[in-house]
Amino acid sequence: MTESLLQLAKDSSADKKHELAEHVTGLLVARASDTRSEETSLLNNMLEGVYDSLELEARKTMSERLCTVEATSNKLAVAMAGDELPIAQAVLERSNSLREEDLQNIAATKDEAYLLALAKRDHISKDLGGILVKRGSKKVKHAVAANLGAEITMPVFETLVKDMPKQLGDRIRHLRKSNDELLEDLFKDDGEIAAGKELVKRPSKISPKAWLMGIRLKKTNLNKAIYQLSIEHNLLDAVALLSFFCGLDMKYVHNLMVRFDSTGIATVCRATGIGAKEFQAICKERCKHLKFPESTGSKWLTNYHMLDETDARRLLSLMKMKLKATKQEKAA
Repeated sequence: MTESLLQLAKDSSADKKHELAEHVTGLLVARASDTRSEETSLLNNMLEGVYDSLELEARKTMSERLCTVEATSNKLAVAMAGDELPIAQAVLERSNSLREEDLQNIAATKDEAYLLALAKRDHISKDLGGILVKRGSKKVKHAVAANLGAEITMPVFETLVKDMPKQLGDRIRHLRKSNDELLEDLFKDDGEIAAGKELVKRPSKISPKAWLMGIRLKKTNLNKAIYQLSIEHNLLDAVALLSFFCGLDMKYVHNLMVRFDSTGIATVCRATGIGAKEFQAICKERCKHLKFPESTGSKWLTNYHMLDETDARRLLSLMKMKLKATKQEKAA
């Protein structure tokens, strides 16, 4: 395969280069999480080599297919991010192959449309946010304020929110306050968190590992697994599956499940695609575990309907970023 691709890369025909780009992009998508192998490096090198000779539509297709692929090289991601906006947008909004310095450079040099795309990223660092707020229009500033994954101080946040429509500003203010409290709780000792007793292992018809295998084989899905485990009164196994699919350590998902509020577990469930019916089953079982009336679960479900999937995904991303940074600080 490698020799045939190299031979195709040498061909000067525009059609052949487009054929190569399409084929190699598909191969890179197929090995999305393989970031270190020689084969992945070769695929990226090929795309980097033909990129400038591709037509706009081909570059746009490449950007849309690779914007969430971890195996995409930084060099290729930077090339797409600096291209014309129809090509750059998907990478600017979603690619993790762009480094912080790349993002800040784009924010400092590009125009309004690029800044708005950056303002939609799942995570915006304090430095990046500062550049966006300084250079951006009101639309960009509002996008930053509404982005729950943006690390901005409360004084800056309040400045941005004050000229928003009151109802929207109040909603974002409430969400940010709740989320800030949730993030603080992640780093507290178990005894300091307002939460119920630990979950215990209960018998289940299907183990988490078996559920996971079935999901991977597309014989079932996460929603069916979570619903079944909830009605079996087995929230601990539900925590194990949610932990795997959301990328948070089981300890943290467990703590969110037994908290007296629903913000954290609702965020995890919404970000992993759990439906309202399945979340209702979780709420019902949580109420039993925490000895709350069923009416509390109904309130949790109402709030879940109001939770935007994008907001949930951004908060989950921010949780993981903060936990990773804390672990690195402790290890240093």
